[in-house]
Amino acid sequence: MAIYKIADLNIKIDPKYSSTLERLKPYLVSENVFDIEIINSDSEIADFAKTSSSLCTMELAESFLILNKLCVEIFENFNGFFFHSSSLMIDNEAYVFTAKSGTGKSTHTALWRKRFGDKVKMINDDKPIIRKHNGNFYIYGTPWMGKSEIGSNAKALVKAVFVLERGTENCVKRVSVGEVFGSLLEATLVFHEKDKMIRLLNMFDEFFSSTQLFKLKCNTDISAAEVAYNAVNSAKDLII
Repeated sequence: MAIYKIADLNIKIDPKYSSTLERLKPYLVSENVFDIEIINSDSEIADFAKTSSSLCTMELAESFLILNKLCVEIFENFNGFFFHSSSLMIDNEAYVFTAKSGTGKSTHTALWRKRFGDKVKMINDDKPIIRKHNGNFYIYGTPWMGKSEIGSNAKALVKAVFVLERGTENCVKRVSVGEVFGSLLEATLVFHEKDKMIRLLNMFDEFFSSTQLFKLKCNTDISAAEVAYNAVNSAKDLII
């Protein structure tokens, strides 16, 4: 068994496959105390691989089972939730972009890297975790970064969340949770149990009460990054 620090928590995991070990390696820490222990039996991994909707190897099944169990543990016990999104950091503040798969999250964050260069650090391009820690909401990189494998073992205070839509022109507006609730719910794990759903809704309410929320219709021009950045920092000129 080894200890990995993810989302400011020590996670005890004993991967069975070398590919999982390599994925987790950047998060390895030399500590003995752990907050969460994740164990996957051979039968669990085999069942997951068989029932997966897409072609899934045993190695991938193990990796996704670890992620699933981790997200549930963090939700139930550590004030956090999985949020399917592409997230980046500028000046130690995080900008988070969510949308349906194929809409262009990764394409949009690539525009930020092109426009702002080395000032941008990618946190996670697909599967970050948002967690309240020491009274503030942070977004954390995880070992699971989507097809692009773009991300880092980093965290940042969340400054703004954008719900992306494709558009011919770049247009952004501040919205309430109710206006984009369906999109936000699609980005996280949804539970069937009533008590867990109430907990999730309360967590959403607390998070989005303290975070700027926008709907962004955008094209693939580099100006889309400037429009989004300026919407969040409207009280000042673009300074980057």
